[in-house]
Amino acid sequence: MEYYCIMVETGGELEFKKNASDALKADFPSAQFFYFERTLRTNKGIKYDAPMFPGYVFLQIDSLNADFLSALRRVKGFYRILRDNLDPTKFQGASLAELEAFIQKGERWGFSKVEFESGKPIKVISGPLAGLEGKIYKINKKKKRITIISSIFPDKRFDLMYEDIVLSSQ
Repeated sequence: MEYYCIMVETGGELEFKKNASDALKADFPSAQFFYFERTLRTNKGIKYDAPMFPGYVFLQIDSLNADFLSALRRVKGFYRILRDNLDPTKFQGASLAELEAFIQKGERWGFSKVEFESGKPIKVISGPLAGLEGKIYKINKKKKRITIISSIFPDKRFDLMYEDIVLSSQ
C-alpha cells in the first residue's frame, strides 16, 4: 500500500472524503480516504469535534497512477496532492509509521486517560495518546490538553484532550 496526503478545501474534508470515495470506488476499489477528528473541550466544558489536520485528507491506495490522479482532480474540493500533482510524495519512514498508527486508532479521537507521577514521564493508560508519549511537546494541566508534535507535519502541533488524571505521590 501507498499513502499520500491530499490538500482539500478547509471545512470540506468530510464532504470531499465522501465524494471521492463515491466517485472512485468503482474504478479504484483499493483507494481509501482518511480524515482525522479529535474531541476538544471549551473553557466552559462543552465538548466539540475539530479536525486534527484541517484542510487535509489522507489516501491509501495500492499504487498511484495517472488515471487515478486524473479522476481525483475532478472531485469537488480537491486542491492538490502533496508535494505537488506532478510529483506526489508518498509517506515513508517515521511519518508512514505514524500515519498507519493513526489509521489503526480510528478517525475520531476522544480523550485519553493519563497518569502523572512526580519526576517520571507521563504514562498514558488508554486512548489515542497511547504510543505517542514520546511526541508530547507540552502539557496544559489547567485546560487538560496535551500538545503533540507529529512527524506527518513536523512544523505543526496539535492538541489532544486528556481526563482522569491520577496524581501519584512517592
